[in-house]
Amino acid sequence: MRDEYNMKSVKNLFEEAMALVEQHGYKIRYVPHEIIEDYNATYNVIFENKHITGAARKLGIPLNEVWISEMWKPYEKYIVFHELREIWHRAKGLSRDEAHKKALQDGLSLWSNDPLLLKLIEEVKEMDKKTAMKKRKIKSSRLILNL
Repeated sequence: MRDEYNMKSVKNLFEEAMALVEQHGYKIRYVPHEIIEDYNATYNVIFENKHITGAARKLGIPLNEVWISEMWKPYEKYIVFHELREIWHRAKGLSRDEAHKKALQDGLSLWSNDPLLLKLIEEVKEMDKKTAMKKRKIKSSRLILNL
C-alpha cells in the first residue's frame, strides 16, 4: 500500500475506515445473496462531497447505504473495511477496478496472515465462479429459446 496511509499504523487504518460509517451515517445492510450475487457487496454513498456508487441504480440501493450479501456476514470486518477503502480510493480518483484492487491490497496489509481472511478470499472466488456459471447457463437457455 503506497499512499498517505503508509505513515500510519495498520491499526489506525482500520479504525479510520470503520469511523467513516459513523461519521457519515452510512447504514450497513445485509441482503439475501440472490439480490446481490453479481457484486457480493456494493454501495451508494456521498463521501468527500462526491457521489460514489456501485450497482445502486440496478439494485435500488438508497443513498448512504452499503449492501452486503448475508452469506458474508461472518466476515463482516473484512467486507466492511474493503468497501469503505474502495469508496475512499474512488473518492481520490481511482476507477472502480483500480479502487477494488487497492482495497484488496489494504486488507491484505492489515490481515496478511489471517486464516479467516484467506478463507473469505477463497470462498468469494468460488462463489464468483458459481455465479458466472449460472449466468452462462441462463444466457445459453435464452439463446436456445430464441432459436
